[in-house]
Amino acid sequence: MTKLGYRDERMHEAVDLVVSKQDERGRWKLETTFNGRFQADIERKGEPSKWVTLNALKALKSFYSRT
Repeated sequence: MTKLGYRDERMHEAVDLVVSKQDERGRWKLETTFNGRFQADIERKGEPSKWVTLNALKALKSFYSRT
C-alpha cells in the first residue's frame, strides 16, 4: 500500500504483526503452504522461507522509508 502512496496510522498494527513473526536470525517461517497441490514442493511449512522473508523485508522497507 505504501508503494501506492497510502500512509495511515491503521497500518501500524499490521506492520507490528509482521515484525513480531520475525525470528532471531531475521527470517520469517512459512505458515501456510500449497504443497501437495503442485508438481513440486518449494519450501516446508514451519521452516524459514526465502520467499516470505523477501516479501516481508520489501514491505517493511517500503513502510519505513515513507516515514
